[in-house]
Amino acid sequence: MWNAEKLLSRGFEVDGENFIRREKFLDDFTLTIIIDKGGSVTTKIFDEDGEPYTLHLVEGASGKFVGAVKAEHERVLKNLSEQCFHAENFKSAQAVKLIDFIREKFSDEPEFLWEKYPNFAVFRRKDNRKWYALIANVPKKYLKLGGDEEFEILNLRVEPEELDKIFDGEKYFRGWHMNKKSWLTLRLDETLTDEEIFSRTEKSYRLAAKK
Repeated sequence: MWNAEKLLSRGFEVDGENFIRREKFLDDFTLTIIIDKGGSVTTKIFDEDGEPYTLHLVEGASGKFVGAVKAEHERVLKNLSEQCFHAENFKSAQAVKLIDFIREKFSDEPEFLWEKYPNFAVFRRKDNRKWYALIANVPKKYLKLGGDEEFEILNLRVEPEELDKIFDGEKYFRGWHMNKKSWLTLRLDETLTDEEIFSRTEKSYRLAAKK
C-alpha cells in the first residue's frame, strides 16, 4: 500500500479519493501520476501542446526519443515505489524478502493493478512488459489445502515439462488463476527455502523474455 504521509510530502495532492501529482517531464512534456484508494497507479504523459503521448506504451516501438521516455517513466515509478511503498501489503517474511531480491536483481517494483485486490502485486520485465511473477494473498482452500485461512502465494512461469515433474499439490501447484501448463504456484510460508524461491523467480524472469 502507498503511505499517504509520504505521498503528500513528495508533492502529491488529494483529489477526491485519489492522490495526484503533475510534474515537468523531459523538458517540454508533463507527467501526471494518479494513485487511487486501492493503490493502483495511473500515469499520463502530455506533450508541449497538451496532447497525450502514448508511444512509450506501444510494444515494439523504438527510437532514441521513445527509449528516453520509457527509461524516464520507469525511473520515476521506481523512485515513487521505493519512497512511498508500504511493505505492510505483505504479511509473510518471504514475500518481503522476495520483493527485496527482485529489486536488487532486476530493479523492478511491484505493481498493484486491481483496486479490488490491493494485496496482489505483479512484476514485469522492462523490455517487453511481460509478467514474470505475481504475489497474491488467498485462502488456503483455493489450493485445495483446506480452511479459509489466508496466506501468500507466488505465481511464476515454468517450462511445462518441469511443471509436470514437480507438481505435488503440497509444495508445487499448477498456476492458480493462470495457465496451468506454463505457470507454477509456490507457497510463501517457509514451506520452500528462500534460495529455491529466488532461483525459480530468476528462471521465470528468463522465460518471460521468450517470444
